[in-house]
Amino acid sequence: MFESTKQDLKDILRWADEGRLQLPDFQRDYVWGDEDVKSLIASVAKGFPVGALLTLRTGGEVRFKPRLLAGVAPKEIEPEELLLDGQQRITSLFQSTFSDKPVRTRNAKGAEIERYYYIDIMQAVSAGANLEDAIIGVPANHVIKKNFGKDIELDLSTPEAEYEHHMFPLNKAFDSRKWLYDWRDYWKAKDVDIGTEERDFHEGVLERILRYEMPIIRLDKRNTREAICLVFEKVNVGGKKLDAFELVTAIFAADEFDLREDWYGPIDRAEPGRKQRILGHPIKQDVLTGLANTDFLQACTLLHTLKLRSDKMEEGVKGKELPQVSCRRDALLGLPLKAYRQYADVIEQGFVEAGKFLNEQKIIWHKDVPYPPQLVTLAATFAILGRTAQSAAAKEKLSRWFWSIVLGELYSSTTETRLARDVPDLIAWLPNDDAVPRSVQEAIMQVDRFLTLRSRNSAAYKGVHALLMREGCEDFITQRPTDLMTFFNDKIDIHHIFPQAWCKKQGIPPSSYNSIANKTPLSKQSNISIGGDAPSVYLKRIEEKEGISTDQLDAILQTHLIAPELLRTDDYDAFFSARMHALANLASTAMGKLVVVEHGTNEPETDVVEAPEDEEPALEAAE
Repeated sequence: MFESTKQDLKDILRWADEGRLQLPDFQRDYVWGDEDVKSLIASVAKGFPVGALLTLRTGGEVRFKPRLLAGVAPKEIEPEELLLDGQQRITSLFQSTFSDKPVRTRNAKGAEIERYYYIDIMQAVSAGANLEDAIIGVPANHVIKKNFGKDIELDLSTPEAEYEHHMFPLNKAFDSRKWLYDWRDYWKAKDVDIGTEERDFHEGVLERILRYEMPIIRLDKRNTREAICLVFEKVNVGGKKLDAFELVTAIFAADEFDLREDWYGPIDRAEPGRKQRILGHPIKQDVLTGLANTDFLQACTLLHTLKLRSDKMEEGVKGKELPQVSCRRDALLGLPLKAYRQYADVIEQGFVEAGKFLNEQKIIWHKDVPYPPQLVTLAATFAILGRTAQSAAAKEKLSRWFWSIVLGELYSSTTETRLARDVPDLIAWLPNDDAVPRSVQEAIMQVDRFLTLRSRNSAAYKGVHALLMREGCEDFITQRPTDLMTFFNDKIDIHHIFPQAWCKKQGIPPSSYNSIANKTPLSKQSNISIGGDAPSVYLKRIEEKEGISTDQLDAILQTHLIAPELLRTDDYDAFFSARMHALANLASTAMGKLVVVEHGTNEPETDVVEAPEDEEPALEAAE
């Protein structure tokens, strides 16, 4: 629902000056540089097109907090239209041609400067002139200096100086008659006739500016939030794309609620925002470091749409008439401020509990989170069920769901659909023995998948790494299992069991030795001790250097699901086969179902280049 029209530039600038045309508050600040402004002015003065504007009629259901364009004098007025696309162009033209204040812009180095713009009349009317070269920017004092500010190159600080240098001030463009008369009289007193230049300048330059029209696409006030935001992003290809959080921030701002401050905290950091409270202070819960503001909005939206659906069910609405549970973008943009206020606190606590749950599964570092969207599902579930989700029986079911998603790799696509399905399924299943969630039923893992798990970008790869730590695997040297502190202090990461260097010498292909079946969680110290030697060599070295008996080390190896005798005899093939099946049994237990032994895949897969293992987790203080 829109209309297309053309409007005189002068009228558009007047509307901006009067406050009838304003910006939605989510628009970024004015950022154009000096050369951008001069190029735009030249295009308008030549009558060239500079693109259409996109505006929104105000007064509809969708309300954005407005603000005046940069350079417009402060005033209290409700706008008639909001400028969705065209801020940089209209602000540049307003400040340079309509305002009596200097243009606040930037030089080539990015430093902020103030400029008044002039047109060199004689250069502009000369044959074959490049009009852009005739546009001159001068500092706010109207004086251009050189030689490190010691010498004056051009002084336009008085009207007489402007007349003398034939420099027309652009901020007189829409009211030029008096200046032109005074300019002509100045030279007439010197017995110089500039009538020809005046005529050529007025007809060839000023008339084009005075009569310039800009296309405008006006969105009707009846458009939905999603429609308005989608159109804005489609046309705003040159600007910074706005995410759902920024758009919801703008919508809430119309009701005097600062969503950004609620999430990040006040600018002076006098108190923490929700994100910092979720992460913890002063030591943060690292597993939640990657939590995004849109994740929080998704969780709130899930609770809101669940409530809408529940209310309709109580009213007797059935089937397709029931509203859908959703956390898709359109649902996020439709989240009312009242609902956000209602659910934000419980969702905040839900994410805290989600972080604790991941730690219980031995997922401690944020880069080891298999599927970040699972945090949204967990937070929403904990927020709804509260203490009910904390019982041992509920945690056991939640664990089964979690590992089914990870090892079955179910959140690799259509994530928002899965989220909207899993939350209702979980809140029905955890308190009692109702139907098992569809995701748990659908999850399948093949034994052969362990052959192709080679990259830490894979959710299942991360999952196996965490499962080994959860089962209590002990470090080769420290003999300590993994917990929150040992993980960071010992710099535990996933490392090769048969070293890469040894495997290469034996002609073992990377597709095999880089598999998860040949990797296990180890401290940095243990990995260094392994080096590039055969297992039989480095195991003996560890025993001698660390004073660990063969039986002790064998017992440690077994906590990693490693057959000691195969490692000590350097029997790579037998080791690999035995460990692959041991890992399959581990996955089977976690998922609560057998791992499939059939071969094959639904579509061809391409090997992923192994990520380097030189990045180590570090425990950081919360910002």
